[in-house]
Order: sequence, then C-alpha cells, then structure tokens
Amino acid sequence: MGVASIGVRLVAEAFEDADEGFVYSWLVPDDGRCGWMLFTPAKRLFRECDETGAVPEDGMEVCFALPEDESARRHARWEGDREWRVMVAAAYGVWRKFQEHGEPPRQAHRVFH
Repeated sequence: MGVASIGVRLVAEAFEDADEGFVYSWLVPDDGRCGWMLFTPAKRLFRECDETGAVPEDGMEVCFALPEDESARRHARWEGDREWRVMVAAAYGVWRKFQEHGEPPRQAHRVFH
C-alpha cells in the first residue's frame, strides 16, 4: 500500500452509558473507503460505530489507555485488516489533537502508509 490521506471530522455528540462521546466520520479520498468511530475521552477509547454512534457488538476498537502488551493482545484480531489500519491512523489523529487542546477536535487529518 502506498501513502494515503484520511480526512476525519466531528459529526455529532453521543451519550452511551452516561459517558459522553463524539462521533467522527473518516474518509480515504484516494479510494473512497469511509466509516465512523465513537470517541469516549474518559475511557481513551475509539470504537467503530455507525453514523448515529451505535456500536456493533463485535466492532473494532482502539484504546489508548492500555499497556502496550495488553493493547497488542486485545487488538490482534484486527491486525492486517485495511479498515483497522485506517481507523488506528484516524483515531491517533483525533487523540493527538485532543491531548494538545484538551477538547475533541472538529477535524483531524492524517497520512498513513
């Protein structure tokens, strides 16, 4: 795979189990792949969702609160999946901006290989 860009933008706020969350859409303009992810700042967690913020039972997730070995074990089932790599890159872009500014960003564009 070559280099591609990902556009990430905030589309809605969501509330799940009393946790505040934010729904982001992501798009890879080069090939048209797109999806949504729910960011729950209190848990440092990004989960695959639909445009309403509904999370599928077996959907992908990225958690920045886990120790590296636990993260590798928990995320292993998605390794190698093209959508997983895009979601990780998109989530990292949002996470980095969140850490810099202390609030969920409206946009977070990324480049991945």
